[in-house]
Amino acid sequence: MASFSVSGMDELQKAFGRIENIPWSVTEKALNKMADVAAQSVKDEGERMGVRDPESSVHILDVIKPVKAKQDDDGGHQDITFSGSRTRGKNGKATRNAEIAFINEYGKTGQPARPFIGTGMTRNESAIADSGADVIGDWIEMKF
Repeated sequence: MASFSVSGMDELQKAFGRIENIPWSVTEKALNKMADVAAQSVKDEGERMGVRDPESSVHILDVIKPVKAKQDDDGGHQDITFSGSRTRGKNGKATRNAEIAFINEYGKTGQPARPFIGTGMTRNESAIADSGADVIGDWIEMKF
């Protein structure tokens, strides 16, 4: 007959108790690092897929930026946006860079999709997650 023995559970439970409430400042720092890596991943994938318009002096890949992290019931989140707008076409109408990115991502009639956002995020999901985990891990190490 086999036997199973566990020891040290009290110490483990105490350790989990010390790290159960991660301060918002640490979460925000982790989100900022993750958003920076994600933004760079999206930019790199956009370059690979040829999203850059060679005739434009300011392009959507140049204005990718994380917005301020927000605290929520799940801990927090941070969005990445394509800031600003640019004038296109003969009518001189301004088009938001976020709209241009959306059309590139999903396509439209006569323009096939180039899913640089989703692909960039998926291709680099480990690097994105690891950058946040490093921040949280450093905080945990300080607690011991």
